[in-house]
Amino acid sequence: MLYTIIPYELVFQKCDEIKDNYIETNIEGKTFILEREGDKYKIIRMYSTNPNDYLKTKYAPGTTIDFKKNQIVL
Repeated sequence: MLYTIIPYELVFQKCDEIKDNYIETNIEGKTFILEREGDKYKIIRMYSTNPNDYLKTKYAPGTTIDFKKNQIVL
């Protein structure tokens, strides 16, 4: 049961609606939401079942990924 003054439509709005410049992809077995910035992509969110993945700075939000060089840039 949920008691809130926030309208039902805002609480349960679709979470899978992603902006046009966002993509969802798998890198090294983890799912990422990336935002396109020119030729590179910035990590917005990572989904992983391993808690240790969230401690790695190379997967931190804001980190840039260069797919042309196939590397994650800090």
